[in-house]
Amino acid sequence: MASSQSDSSDNQNGSVDLTNCDREPIHQLGRVQSFGALISVSPDWIVNHASGNVADFIGMTSEDLLGRPLTECFTIAAVHQIRTRLQLLYSEDAVERQLGMKLLDSDDMFDVGVHRSGRSIVIEIERHGQATHEDYFSYVRQMIERLEKSVSVEELCEAAARYVSALTGFDRVMVYKFDADDSGTVIAETLRPGMESFKGLHYPASDIPRQARALYTRNLLRCIADVSDPGHAIHPPTNP
Repeated sequence: MASSQSDSSDNQNGSVDLTNCDREPIHQLGRVQSFGALISVSPDWIVNHASGNVADFIGMTSEDLLGRPLTECFTIAAVHQIRTRLQLLYSEDAVERQLGMKLLDSDDMFDVGVHRSGRSIVIEIERHGQATHEDYFSYVRQMIERLEKSVSVEELCEAAARYVSALTGFDRVMVYKFDADDSGTVIAETLRPGMESFKGLHYPASDIPRQARALYTRNLLRCIADVSDPGHAIHPPTNP
């Protein structure tokens, strides 16, 4: 985790404590990972932000997009679909997704996510994969049926960890329970053979910074595709 300037000064002065992580602006990173691009529009559908890699996806740079109506960037049909998805948002932090959307006058297909951030409408795009999703839907259906049959919280959490592990292929999946004082306990786990188990271990509140806990509450599904990816900046860095 990169340190802010104030934290670096604290480190040099030898005054490091466990609250330093609480001051890291991890909820305001201002970058996107390379597998996707971001476009943000104002309430009147004028582009006010775009990620530096947007040209890799739609052929227009962030400089080309800023200040233009979204209808000059995407097809009318695509903008209509995005508006429709926006109407389906059920809460302030919800995200609506549509797979296989045409944004341009070409055969290129994209997976699109739409959510609100303040007064802005944020549109995230990825290239549409060729794999079918039917197998995933049937697997999730089985998972839901199995979870519904759980007779205790512990059994439900153990089953959830196993299914998430099977879906993602992750070496370790943990279910982490926060206590009233924000400390936590690993209450369920699945892991690759040969790895040390963390189940039953207790961690202080400082183990997960306050702003990270808030992110978990606001965004229930969050994936970092490549921890080594430096990402691409969003332009401009502040809302005009």
